[in-house]
Amino acid sequence: MKKTGFIGAGKVACSVGKYLTENGIPVSGYYDLDSDNADEAATFTDSRAYMDGSQLISDSDIIFISTPDDKILPVWEHIKTMDIRDKYIGMFSGSLSSKLFSGVGSAGAHGFSLHPMYAFSDRFTDYRDFHTAKLTLEGDEHACRVITDIFAGLGHDIYVIDSEKKYRYHAAASIASNLMIGLYDLSLDMLTDCGLKPDQAVDILAPLVKKNTLAMLNTSPAEALTGPIERGDVETVEHHLSVMSGREAAIYIPLAQRLIDIAEKKNPDRNYDPMRSVVNK
Repeated sequence: MKKTGFIGAGKVACSVGKYLTENGIPVSGYYDLDSDNADEAATFTDSRAYMDGSQLISDSDIIFISTPDDKILPVWEHIKTMDIRDKYIGMFSGSLSSKLFSGVGSAGAHGFSLHPMYAFSDRFTDYRDFHTAKLTLEGDEHACRVITDIFAGLGHDIYVIDSEKKYRYHAAASIASNLMIGLYDLSLDMLTDCGLKPDQAVDILAPLVKKNTLAMLNTSPAEALTGPIERGDVETVEHHLSVMSGREAAIYIPLAQRLIDIAEKKNPDRNYDPMRSVVNK
């Protein structure tokens, strides 16, 4: 069975390493410039803390460069000079593609990128729910087969994506997670401006946010869509825009335009031209 080693002992590497060992997949250990990090991760996963990265590479079949994104290329440029024949060189980056591993084929190795669509927050507890993570994979065909065998064998859904689309993929994930938080925060600000206390604003929004999120996930955006734009309530949307700051309207308008597109799919017999006129002013 192939052994996995990690260069970098942060939250993702620590969590994935623990998850693998808990499921009987051997982990050789960790190398990190911060030796305390490597020691903690190795102790947690019952593996080895390496003082020499080259030794970790020698002892491992699969090597994840699990450093921050801006450090991955320098690490790769260093290890590509070593004997990495028949090794599988990977990373967890959501935005960088395996094309970063230039010359990996010439070195006799296989490059890949595995991204868990999963929020990591704690090095020592996140592994417990990692079985719920959906994984995206791209890279060398042989590497993708090997990595798929490991994680599909643990019950994960794995989606192979085009390496050229990696930035677009990551942007999509950011919209669905980070930017939604921005919209939620804007709603909270507007409600507190209406006189609600912050905790009251959260309390009043919670059922709406939960219901809409579940509806989107369980049906489709078109089926989940409700509200004044879907109804064609031009007057209400005009009132919305009249009480918004320029910055708020700059967020509202392009999203409203998108919702009109969705509404037209849901209600093909309804005329949304008046609504478009309002949001395109």
